[in-house]
Amino acid sequence: MERNNIVKEKISFLIVENSPKKRQAFMSILQELGYEHFYEASDGAAAFNLLRRRTVEIIISAWDMPQMNGLALLKVVSSDENFYMIPFIFVIPTIDRDMVVEAGKRGVAAIFIEPIRKEEIEKKLVSILSGGEVDENELKVEILLNKAKKLSKEKKYNEALAVYREIIEAHESAEVFFNIGNIKSAQGKYDEAIIAFRKAVMIDNLHARAFKEMGDVYLKKDEPQEAEKCFEKAGKIFMERNQDKEAEIAFKEVLRLNPDTVNIYNDLGILYRKQKRFDDAINNYRLALKVDPEDENIYFNLGRAHLENMQVVKARKMFEHALALDPDMDEAKRMLQAIDVGF
Repeated sequence: MERNNIVKEKISFLIVENSPKKRQAFMSILQELGYEHFYEASDGAAAFNLLRRRTVEIIISAWDMPQMNGLALLKVVSSDENFYMIPFIFVIPTIDRDMVVEAGKRGVAAIFIEPIRKEEIEKKLVSILSGGEVDENELKVEILLNKAKKLSKEKKYNEALAVYREIIEAHESAEVFFNIGNIKSAQGKYDEAIIAFRKAVMIDNLHARAFKEMGDVYLKKDEPQEAEKCFEKAGKIFMERNQDKEAEIAFKEVLRLNPDTVNIYNDLGILYRKQKRFDDAINNYRLALKVDPEDENIYFNLGRAHLENMQVVKARKMFEHALALDPDMDEAKRMLQAIDVGF
């Protein structure tokens, strides 16, 4: 997008808000300002999925939403090399200092308090789209980052590292340290790679790729316990982002290192159930029960998988077993009631 040559009709917005009425209100204001292209999402998870399939110039998001809230979405977007440059705007009913500080750490472009005034948002959008929010230092960082990535792809590692060091002097970011970690790993400098990856996750503790690559480096250092921790953390973040393939790979690495990790079998079961791979889900829940046959939550999840796979008799047995282990499990009681009335 050319910052100094803005064509409103070509700018696309992603509106993230649980309320369809509010989404329509935001779009109506933008339409009055001359913008025409909009995508909609009801929560952060849906928004992130859409970002991977569509080109978006600006994100306008609510703060409180189910599944993944606005702040979590901002963290995910700001840590992704494909999306971190997209301006992110919050529209919220109330504000406090902690919200401002947390959002500011993640590079939010603006925060508007409801009800928003058309004049205010117009002024801010013009500033963002014309480059008013981008100073010379930010432009320098963007140029240097592209240069460093190109050098790294060409395996000119020392030259790339020199550029990354120059970037750090102007702006420390998780993505820069992540890229340094990858170079150090490629050079066989594993301790230095881990230091870089740790700096990345200190800046952004949701940087799943940094945890994943750090796990790979620990394996090269023959430190499987540390590797297991990193893979598990990466897998859980990937799963929260609905990056199912990446989550599955990370979880399988954990199980390869430690086949008795009950919670990973359970996580894989949840992942497969979401994908409607019910046989795979059921198999993983059963593997979890072999390790811990007294976990009522696994029986409950196994019951859910059977029920969603239309295996009602088996589902009932699992819910009953969960209740036998925990008579106060209200979720299992509700599932049995649903079965009794024909759900």
